[in-house]
Amino acid sequence: MMNPENLIFLPVALPLAGAAAAFCAKAWCTGSLAKITEYGGALIGLALPWAFLAAVLPVIATGGVVEGVIGRWYEGIGITFRFDGLSWLVMVLIYSVTTAAWIYSLGAGPRNASFSAVYLILVSALSATIMTTDVFNLFVCLEMAGITSYVLIASSGKPGAALASFSYLLISASSMVFFLLGVYGLYRLTGALSYEGIAQGLQSLPDGGGTAAVVSLALMIAAVSVRVAVMPVSGWLPDAHALAPHAVSAVLSGVLIKVPLFALARVMLLMPAGMQAGALIGYAGAFTALFGVILALSQKDAKRLLAYHSISQIGYVVSAWGAAVHVGVTTPAGAALMAASFLHGLYHAMFKGLLFLSIGTTVDRTGQRDVYQLRGAARILRSGGERIPVTCICFFIGALAISAIPPFNGYVSKTALSHVLSGSFHYYLLTAAGVGTAASFIKLSRIYWPQKQGGEHSAARGRTPASVYISQLFLGGLCIAGGISASAVFAMVVNLLSASGAPVPEVAFYSSANMLKALLTVAAGLILFLLTATKKGGALLTTIRTRPRGFQDLFISFSLAAAVLVIWML
Repeated sequence: MMNPENLIFLPVALPLAGAAAAFCAKAWCTGSLAKITEYGGALIGLALPWAFLAAVLPVIATGGVVEGVIGRWYEGIGITFRFDGLSWLVMVLIYSVTTAAWIYSLGAGPRNASFSAVYLILVSALSATIMTTDVFNLFVCLEMAGITSYVLIASSGKPGAALASFSYLLISASSMVFFLLGVYGLYRLTGALSYEGIAQGLQSLPDGGGTAAVVSLALMIAAVSVRVAVMPVSGWLPDAHALAPHAVSAVLSGVLIKVPLFALARVMLLMPAGMQAGALIGYAGAFTALFGVILALSQKDAKRLLAYHSISQIGYVVSAWGAAVHVGVTTPAGAALMAASFLHGLYHAMFKGLLFLSIGTTVDRTGQRDVYQLRGAARILRSGGERIPVTCICFFIGALAISAIPPFNGYVSKTALSHVLSGSFHYYLLTAAGVGTAASFIKLSRIYWPQKQGGEHSAARGRTPASVYISQLFLGGLCIAGGISASAVFAMVVNLLSASGAPVPEVAFYSSANMLKALLTVAAGLILFLLTATKKGGALLTTIRTRPRGFQDLFISFSLAAAVLVIWML
């Protein structure tokens, strides 16, 4: 059997090899040979990493860690990758969504080798982000992921897509300058770039690095918070997600905004001030969940509504994540909090990816994105050849999952979050956000309702390719399977994240109390939806939706966030 240390670079190398094959298909191949080469590259980059994950699972499941240094350099000098339970779980998240989204793109577009190549480079960068063990290489990985995502957003060719991509580039590039300043600050203090070297260097200083260390860490946290889209630095996300190709929207929402978050945990645990900052970020996550859903409820563009829900749902993840960092991920409470955070991150990637793909298919076939104008989408899709309403069914699977209706996976992850955060300030904000989520998906689901008699009937624009059905059914199946196997999956996540063998919390996922709470949340969501459908409610939503936004607002928000972090940690 091959040594695991010899395999550790495969999750980064295989997608890059696949991208090289796609570029060769673009440059030197034509006709069927070009397609075979491109699809072969995708097989190498998206399918073979699953074999790696299977190969290393026996080592990881017993608390083992696999490490490797690129180019046979000494550890601490060369680029080191470390693969542990967190890396394994994040890889499952990455490859589940990116595989389904690429299959979807075969039918819905973009259909070209250049897209596949850039897409696979993004996958490689995300894999490296979660495995790297030094802050400068983390910067490089985040920049690789950012640059490829800018290109992918603009690849849709939609009006405003290039501007949305450029706006994201501006705020992201500006924030990463400050991340690099934070890296320089820690290097200046410790003479090290590796996580362990920085931690040891700070411990050897009389004051732990003092104000300089705090400011450096705050700059890095604030910069990554932009990528994660935590309020108030989330303003770039709606345009980027709404205007990107549907497959890219699924990856941006499901994967890109989560991987940097879990990588950041490794950095924040380097010093006590980082654990202290976790508490503030947890509060920011709870407010993000609530305000994000309010903004989502006010939208009339279907994909923009989903984009704001990405902000809201990342708030759920960040809320428990911040609390876990604050109490320490090696403690039983911290391990449970981090497990619930990751579980919702994983399940959100599945149901939000499904929602972006199903809504994307719907708006493409109907030619309409306005949730107030579009009706009868199920009938329109049927006229385009959907004898079995796969797209409609998959949408409702995703909508029921995000609304925490049993037995879908979103119910399981939100129940786990409620259990570990019960009685805290976060719990009540997330409960209120759950009401808003139910209301907004009742609103969105109306696009599939039958048209009123006498309404104008539209015909479907083209037929839905088989690859679109396959990708939606794959993610829909995962949403159902995750709900059915609730206890087993949660126990596995806790065990893989807890190197210290923390006990698995007993969560009665399908207890009468938890199911009653889900029912009451939906009932409250229905009442909220009816209130927003009134004249005054509609006027309020319009006011929220049309509020002015600009790049300067994002930059000011970033500056304030960094300043508040410094003050909080001092």
